[in-house]
Amino acid sequence: MARRGWVALEDEALLDVRLCDLGLRIAGTQLAARLARVERELAAVDLARFRPYVWLSTGWFTPHGMTGFAIPFFLAHPRLVRLERRMMGEVEGDTERACMRLLRHELAHALDHAHRLHRRRSWREHFGRFSQPYRASYRPVLGSRRFVANLPHGYAQSHPGEDWAETFAVWLDPGSRWRSRYAGWPALRKLRYVDGLMREIAGRPPAVRTRERSDALPELRFTLREYYRRKRARQQRVLRGRRSRDYLR
Repeated sequence: MARRGWVALEDEALLDVRLCDLGLRIAGTQLAARLARVERELAAVDLARFRPYVWLSTGWFTPHGMTGFAIPFFLAHPRLVRLERRMMGEVEGDTERACMRLLRHELAHALDHAHRLHRRRSWREHFGRFSQPYRASYRPVLGSRRFVANLPHGYAQSHPGEDWAETFAVWLDPGSRWRSRYAGWPALRKLRYVDGLMREIAGRPPAVRTRERSDALPELRFTLREYYRRKRARQQRVLRGRRSRDYLR
């Protein structure tokens, strides 16, 4: 298939295109502009020496130990955004606000790996043990003031590592006004800790630098149809898990 010839295909034909044949790049897209904005935010708090690398894959994730993170491929082209919305009913990170929240969250994981922050006793005292296993499901306490609100579904409550990433994302956002927004909340203690910790490592080079790219798009030889089959199956498992329990209030 000619490069980007898939753009004009009807949905049914497009679904038979392999992910590795999409020929997508981040350069020249809205993603590139949003990544540049995150880099400016890092520079504003003297963390410019940490430069996370990014790649396109099947979703938002930061592999353990890596100082870069993956972004879902469909955000790199409006034709694929439309397909994602038709197939899944929503697009994670399609608006600028949602995308920036996710970028800051994943960047927090990469920064943690780069400076080995979760190994610190003070980190554990504020967020818990990073070695705690991830649970298949979690029961967020809706409206809890012990955690910041960045991503939906009380995601900060799912694991100490996610609590860190959500807290950092709110701290980094120049428009969050976290000091006044979280005044009187127990979560403010964690935000102040992040503020002090970032001042401590400001200007320092990262202790760890990696370049691995897990499940990078050029390596994925299955079709869009198979991608959505797997994604819908995962979604159904999550929905069944949510229906089987009541959220705490």
